[in-house]
Amino acid sequence: MLINSRDPKGRVRAESLFESRQNSYFQRYFEWLDEAGSTAPEARQVSIIARSPVSPVMLAMLAAADELRSRHVEVRVVFTDVDPEKALRSAWQVMTMLAPDREHTELVRWANAPAILEAHEQMVMGDRMCWLGDAMRREPGRRDAFDIFEADAPRTCSLALKSYARMWQHARPVPKWLLRDSGRHKQGASFAGPEPKALATLSFFRQLQKPDTLCH
Repeated sequence: MLINSRDPKGRVRAESLFESRQNSYFQRYFEWLDEAGSTAPEARQVSIIARSPVSPVMLAMLAAADELRSRHVEVRVVFTDVDPEKALRSAWQVMTMLAPDREHTELVRWANAPAILEAHEQMVMGDRMCWLGDAMRREPGRRDAFDIFEADAPRTCSLALKSYARMWQHARPVPKWLLRDSGRHKQGASFAGPEPKALATLSFFRQLQKPDTLCH
C-alpha cells in the first residue's frame, strides 16, 4: 500500500513507485533466505549505495526492518548526501539495531565527491541478488524508470561488491555527532527517533572536508 503516492494533480510520484518496487525486491530476498536456509555471513548482508537517507531504497529498508532483524541480516550504506539529518538518524537507528556489535564506521559512510553523483544507486542482497537504480545526481521525483533487478546473479553480485568495497574505501566515516544517538539500540525504541537538537550545520562540516578527486 502506497501512502501519499500522488501529487495534487493525481499523478503517481516516481519515488513511491521506486519504493514499491524495492519493497518487492526485499520480499524476494526474504523468500530466498527462507528457502536456502543459509547462515553464511555473506548471504545475510545488504550493501547499499544511496543518494540520501530519503532515497526510496532506504525507505524500503526502513519498512523491512523487522523482517531484516528476524533473519539476522546486517545493512551497511554509503551515502552521497547525509541530509536530512532526522532521516539519517532513523536509518542509523535501524542499522545499529540489526548489527548492535558493530561500530558506526563499519556500517555507514559518506562519499561526497562530486564525481560519485554520476554513479548509480545500488543494492546487493546477500550473494545472489543485485539491484541497480538511477544516477544519484537526479532528484527522486525527476528520475526516469531505470531499474534493474537480478534475482539469481552471483557473478553480478561479486562484481558489484568489489565496486562497493572500492567506494567504501574512499568514503569517509559519518561523524558520530551527526548520528547523535550512536549507542546500542534499545529494545522497543521507536524507529522514528527523537526530535533533533540544534547541531552545527552540515554546510560548515562540509567546509572542513578537502576536495576528493575520486572518479567512478
